Amino acid sequence: MFVPHETYNMMKTPKNSFASATTVCLVLAAYVAFAYGYISDMQNDKTSRLTWCTINAQEQSKCLNLSAAVNRDKQKFNPKYFMELVCKQGVNKDDCMTMLDNSAADILSLDAGEVFVGGRYNSLIPIMQQLFEDGSTEYYAVALIKKNTLNDVYNLGHLKGKKACFAGVGTQAGWNIPINTLISKGFMNIFDCNNHVKTTIEFFGPSCAVNSLLDKYNPMGDNSDRLCTICASKVSGQKCTSSDPYAGDEGAFRCLIETGDIAFLRHTTVLEMLNDQSFTKTKENDLELLCLDGSRRPISEYRSCNWGPTPTDAIMTTSAKSSSARISFQKWLQKIVELYGKSKPSQWLTSTPISNWESGQSEFLSNTQNTQNIDKNFYLFNSSAYSNHHNLLLQDSTRGLRSLEESQQTYAKYLGRSMDIVLGVRYCPATRMTLCVTSDPEMEKCIKMKMALKVQLLVPEMQCFRGYSQVHCMQAIRNGNADVAVMDAGDIYTAGLEYDEIPFITEMYDLPEPEYYVVAVAKEEDPSTELTYLKGKMTCHPGIYSGGGWIIPMAFLLSNGWMRSYGCDSIQAASEYFSKSCVPGALSNEYNPGLPYDNLCHLCRGASYRYCKRDATEDFYGYTGALRCLVEGGGDVAFVKHTTVYENADGKRKQWWARNTLSYDFQLLCPDGTRASINDYKRCSMGKVKANAIITRGGEAYNHTEVMAFTNLFMAAQQLYGRKTNDEFTFSMFTSPEPYSDLIFQDATQQLASIDSSLRHYSDWLGQNFMRARRLVDCRAAGTISLPISITTMLISVFCIYLWF
Repeated sequence: MFVPHETYNMMKTPKNSFASATTVCLVLAAYVAFAYGYISDMQNDKTSRLTWCTINAQEQSKCLNLSAAVNRDKQKFNPKYFMELVCKQGVNKDDCMTMLDNSAADILSLDAGEVFVGGRYNSLIPIMQQLFEDGSTEYYAVALIKKNTLNDVYNLGHLKGKKACFAGVGTQAGWNIPINTLISKGFMNIFDCNNHVKTTIEFFGPSCAVNSLLDKYNPMGDNSDRLCTICASKVSGQKCTSSDPYAGDEGAFRCLIETGDIAFLRHTTVLEMLNDQSFTKTKENDLELLCLDGSRRPISEYRSCNWGPTPTDAIMTTSAKSSSARISFQKWLQKIVELYGKSKPSQWLTSTPISNWESGQSEFLSNTQNTQNIDKNFYLFNSSAYSNHHNLLLQDSTRGLRSLEESQQTYAKYLGRSMDIVLGVRYCPATRMTLCVTSDPEMEKCIKMKMALKVQLLVPEMQCFRGYSQVHCMQAIRNGNADVAVMDAGDIYTAGLEYDEIPFITEMYDLPEPEYYVVAVAKEEDPSTELTYLKGKMTCHPGIYSGGGWIIPMAFLLSNGWMRSYGCDSIQAASEYFSKSCVPGALSNEYNPGLPYDNLCHLCRGASYRYCKRDATEDFYGYTGALRCLVEGGGDVAFVKHTTVYENADGKRKQWWARNTLSYDFQLLCPDGTRASINDYKRCSMGKVKANAIITRGGEAYNHTEVMAFTNLFMAAQQLYGRKTNDEFTFSMFTSPEPYSDLIFQDATQQLASIDSSLRHYSDWLGQNFMRARRLVDCRAAGTISLPISITTMLISVFCIYLWF
């Protein structure tokens, strides 16, 4: 707290007189009182206003008239709960939810389906529930059709291909209930577990469902416009949005009358619209309800012919509001119902607001002018005076508001049984997807990914399985203990050949195609190392039989005659040719069932059982590990991807081994014996290899529904978590926390892409060049003709004996 200089000097003086002490106390008391009063004023100023978020000009107009009426009747409010009403217009309901979440507005009325969205994604809570005249808190979702139409519809499955009018994507009666009903009864097949709009597009014909192209319901931006085809707006940027004439329950009714075959909406809207002057030519007898069993009933029989009940709309606020603030909102809302919701007046308030609001402030006319211009019979539950609109601020069928106790102020408790319907829309025939990982760091990342996907309600639910090697993961997938794993090109070969597994999603790096260049990197300060003669050199590899770190380099050296082949045993060839190496996995029986060659692990530095292990627990494992082996492990050359140096040098990696490394500290070794700069990888490389890919069961165990569900899950996940970030509070699929790298996915990954079904056999995906390279380096590879020496000797002996006789 600031204390005046004079007071401070008085406090410092050694003379402790009663007068000086009294003066100090009085001054401090004055400052405390001033600060308390200032804070209190700020708090009072903050809570003396209530901001209602509106979504269109008509609702804004009604809100402003309500605000004027409230200010006129200020004396009728309890001073403790009086608040000035501020009206702030948003673009749509989603925009308003965001405004409430950011404390830019205070309250908003939402449909039951929107209550779920607001509560789940914007931390909003319900504080009041709208009541009908009889005190009920439920309405019915109905399917409305024109009489003597849809004569070919005998059950709900016959609605396929029809023109449907929805109140809006995400609304309860106008979307969730009909879509969940069609799915649960088996009439609508799931096309995309995480995009129910796509599923609906595949079922219905040209329709209108506003917001079907909104980012929230179109996460990958590839929804077709079929659910916007018959929407009415001709204004650019308004078609198929909340500003479209066919938006909302009122719009769905209008859509049916003008162009659609069937409308999904709430029963109360049907009754309201039949009394609307805009539809004088439409009589109740012209319409009927479609029941769940395919029969028809008159509109008056909505209680027995409906698709399900749903809670009435709720007034929402942000969960950040204190309990006292929520109570104040409830008291204020109850008072406006008491003042302006009693009965329907004979005359209505003009739709032209009498107050101007700028920057959240009201500039009211004089009291005399207010009295002259404000209709004393303002009615809260009618909206017809506002360009003949309906359900502005609150539903016109509402007659009261019920306060919710604090224990009931959650979206889940508010929705109750309706939660099953909301979640039913997100039903997925594949209930889970288990990802296999091979190390504890990967397991930790997998668990974080699982939680991140669960937060976003992405399905199927992701699970994690801890394998002890890539081969173990292949076996787990075959046995059903896991469903998917991310594999290098070399492992994709093994998975396809030995376990009949297929790649179905690929990583994409910085090239147009899903592939990378294989390069040999050496230090710029070591000019004696060249690719054409590496005998006696010390080499660094990502792992045994890795595509870019072993198969391509070894095939290159063997095919050019620089290295003795020993038949097709690249492991023995490398052991004899190089002096020391780090080839993680070289001592594993899974990858090298023959003799162990210890010098292939001499440069590795994993501790204890992690030594030379083919997973992230070995420091020199992977492409970043191979580069680290070159920098600090004594290696002369590292076989890596063309992106590896860029990922780690020039300050990209913060670990001490990479802290002072610059990209120009390294050079590429070219096949012709020359050297080139790091960015000349297209010319100076040993070839290209397919990118890492996600594999699953193929052959007789192939399940198309599962593969589609898994694909859609990964595609949706990358939309939410595909950004590269080092924020410890934000999950990132394509980032690994230091000191690790390339956990699950390669850190160089920019996005995931689905592999065309014609390329899902391992040999088609990897290509002929890779298949040829694999046969050069592996005696066990398919198509390799190689016989053990003993068998060869025996055959020659038999042949010689035959010739002798």
